[in-house]
Amino acid sequence: MEVLAVVLVMIGIIAVRVISFFYPDWKAIKGEYLSERRHLGYGVLGIGILLVMFILSQLILRI
Repeated sequence: MEVLAVVLVMIGIIAVRVISFFYPDWKAIKGEYLSERRHLGYGVLGIGILLVMFILSQLILRI
């Protein structure tokens, strides 16, 4: 069960990097510039996914 918890947290950490940092820059490279509000929204989304993965991992460890 610990391995599954670690995998979930690692998925969350990777999602933060990809969604918060790389995705807005990739959109800018394609020519679609984001407003600051949408840029911050992607940051919040990435951190939210990390928090959900952390909560799921804690629930798995309690089983």
